[in-house]
Amino acid sequence: MTPIEAIIRKEWVETLHNRTLVWSFALVGIMFTLMPLFIAFGLPALVGDGMTTDSDMGPMLRLLSGALPGFEALTPLQQFQVFSIRQFLPLFLLLPIMGAMSIATYSIIGEKTSRSLEAVLATPTTTRQLLLSKALAASLPAVAGAWLLFLAFALVVWLLGGPEVARYALDGTAWAMILLITPLVALLALGLGVIVSSRATDPRSAQQIATLLVLPVVALLIAQISGLFLIGLPMILAAAGVLLVLAAIVLQVGVRLFQRETILTKWK
Repeated sequence: MTPIEAIIRKEWVETLHNRTLVWSFALVGIMFTLMPLFIAFGLPALVGDGMTTDSDMGPMLRLLSGALPGFEALTPLQQFQVFSIRQFLPLFLLLPIMGAMSIATYSIIGEKTSRSLEAVLATPTTTRQLLLSKALAASLPAVAGAWLLFLAFALVVWLLGGPEVARYALDGTAWAMILLITPLVALLALGLGVIVSSRATDPRSAQQIATLLVLPVVALLIAQISGLFLIGLPMILAAAGVLLVLAAIVLQVGVRLFQRETILTKWK
């Protein structure tokens, strides 16, 4: 077993034993999955046609009509379902951010406070190997969890809305967002987590600082619901390129700030 594999296995064992962390991610993921489903399929059944004729949806419905050929042929109920599902897709971007950031900060700061990080830092493992191991150990479960929840979400959309709603609500843009953007935002969150954790002494304070990354996603969600713009494939590809560059820069800064000697002496 290589050092990277050994550290990843160790990290995963410790993460699974942290029930608060695991259950928090699971509950948030389930909530983010059920909320758009309830709005798209539950509210119309409870409220009636009033939900499907809301004038506030006008700007976004016009954007959808211009971007999706054949969208106008859908029934008002189907249009409302497509509208609701597409508007809340950015919620799935929050899952890898929150999951990867939580695992990374608890991994580094938790080992600091328990003084188990000293033993790892004293090994011949290089700083890059150590941070790469922690990055993979934190990002892989977070991204995999987000992908699995989205697959379950897509299946329920197809079962409840039928192939027509699923085709317009979960098109290539939606799948590109989930498959391309979620790993990149997880890496960016990891970089911020490493930077903050290398200086912070409490996991919660580190997470509060690093959660600033959540704000742009929330702003994107609000702007799209307001009908200011419609997320399209060109925007997803451009965002992926920007996030890739930012993640590389932030991770490089994190490697430079993560000074083994300082951590070893500071916590003795």
